Amino acid sequence: MIDVDLAFPLAAGLIAAFNPCGFAMLPAYLSFFLGQDQENETDGYQNFLTGLKVSLTLSAGFIFVFGILGILTNSIISESFIERQAGYLTLAIGIVLILLGLVMIRGLQPTLKIPGFQITNINRQLPSIFLFGVSYAVVSVGCSAPIFFITVGSSFSRDGIIDGLAVFITYALGMSIVVILLTLSLAMARTVIAKNMRRILPYLSLLSGILLTGAGFFLAAYGWWEIQLSRGKSSTNIFVDLSLRGSGRLSTWVDDVGSGRFAMASLMIVLLSLMWVLTSQFTVGIKRLLIRGVSGLALIAIDLFAYDFDLLIVPIFRTIGDSPERLFNWFADPLRWASLWEVCVFCLLVVQIYFSIRSSNSAKSRTEDPKK
Repeated sequence: MIDVDLAFPLAAGLIAAFNPCGFAMLPAYLSFFLGQDQENETDGYQNFLTGLKVSLTLSAGFIFVFGILGILTNSIISESFIERQAGYLTLAIGIVLILLGLVMIRGLQPTLKIPGFQITNINRQLPSIFLFGVSYAVVSVGCSAPIFFITVGSSFSRDGIIDGLAVFITYALGMSIVVILLTLSLAMARTVIAKNMRRILPYLSLLSGILLTGAGFFLAAYGWWEIQLSRGKSSTNIFVDLSLRGSGRLSTWVDDVGSGRFAMASLMIVLLSLMWVLTSQFTVGIKRLLIRGVSGLALIAIDLFAYDFDLLIVPIFRTIGDSPERLFNWFADPLRWASLWEVCVFCLLVVQIYFSIRSSNSAKSRTEDPKK
């Protein structure tokens, strides 16, 4: 029987994904994933499973490092020693990311070749993704380690093995949910690009390399700031200000929404997307519609009985109702933090709707004129 409150470690895991030290690692990882060559680019089912596999691999690397840290700080080294080295590690990883980005700009695909692990193209990339997870965790040590040690590190001695394990798993789940949701969104975006905008595909590696190089410069600057801070020299720079401001606003938003509610909403979106993609493989249309209908009703039931429709349905309608005000803010206050994300989501929706209509019209014209 688990007798410990899991809300706090869940919130800590969610915040760990948005921590200011590793704030650049999330877009760096997404940029790296965007530029990777994948087989069957137009197969949404395979791209979805690939995104799931990659995101779980990154999460495993993150969890591995913090698990090792938890063991070491309870036996060999101190928390303060780890925090003092964080800046040097962040600077080194930033330089590596810059070099990695420059390599991708040149059109090369850096992967680790491990014997016996080269089954498919994506499997050759998994060691690199795991190292990204390890780097993500290492860079995050300066900000996430205190929260981790308080939340998870002491839970085994304080609450026992079973409750401590439950706290660790909940912490890992909180971080993993964010990574999985973002990775799957990017994987499906790749599918849309591959199906409808093939001319863009050759430039994805170049784009991801540029973004990765920028993230590397961001991290290197942040690492240098951490080093100066550890030496007692108080200083700041634009990268640190951006990181603290962006991470702080995301963490505040998660806290305002509620960590449990945010995690449940993200999990339901992932499960519903998985069900939608899996049923797309069915050749029988009635069976596909039936399973999707049951899944949708199950989501509505959970939303109704557990959250009074305030999990997904009410927020979605509230967002739609606020659209005129949000559109006005794009022009009245373009530097508002939420504007960037709203513009990105709006553009993605417009592109998706456009290609859905075009695909539907093409299918209709082929039906009317089989020679086309």
